[in-house]
Amino acid sequence: MVTARKIDKDRHERTSAAARALMEAERLTRQAKTARLREQRLAATPATKTPSPAEPPPRATGPKPPPMKKRKMTDIS
Repeated sequence: MVTARKIDKDRHERTSAAARALMEAERLTRQAKTARLREQRLAATPATKTPSPAEPPPRATGPKPPPMKKRKMTDIS
C-alpha cells in the first residue's frame, strides 16, 4: 500500500508573504540610507551659489581666430 504524501497547500502563500515582508524591509532600509546620505550631502554643500552643470562657464570675450581651411585630398596612386 502506498501512503499518500502530505501536501502543504499554504506553503506558496507563506513564502510569498515572507518574501514580500523581506523586500519591504529592504526597501525601507534603502530609503532611509538615501535620505541620510542626501542630508549629509546638503549639509556639506556650501551656501554660496555654484554654477549648475547645465550652465556653461563664462568665456573670455574677444575676437575669435579664423577657422582653419580644409585641405583637399588628392589620390597619388
